[in-house]
Amino acid sequence: MPEPLTRLLSELPPVEPDPARAERIRMRCRARLAPRVPGAFVSRASDQRLRAAWQPLIAVLGVAYLTEVIIQAIRLYSVP
Repeated sequence: MPEPLTRLLSELPPVEPDPARAERIRMRCRARLAPRVPGAFVSRASDQRLRAAWQPLIAVLGVAYLTEVIIQAIRLYSVP
């Protein structure tokens, strides 16, 4: 870097976060991450049960799709 620019940068004060602003941001993050309703964990448990109920169907559809892809590839690349 050119010497004048280096001198100007060295004169800048060190960067330090404002403690009050950092605390406000911390409190907002905690409020956003905290469960809003006491029964929030119950709804998450029901979501997990719902996902668990759909997993076998998704697996079967995935296997059926993969099987069809393999069949189509064999038909396409097979020599008549």
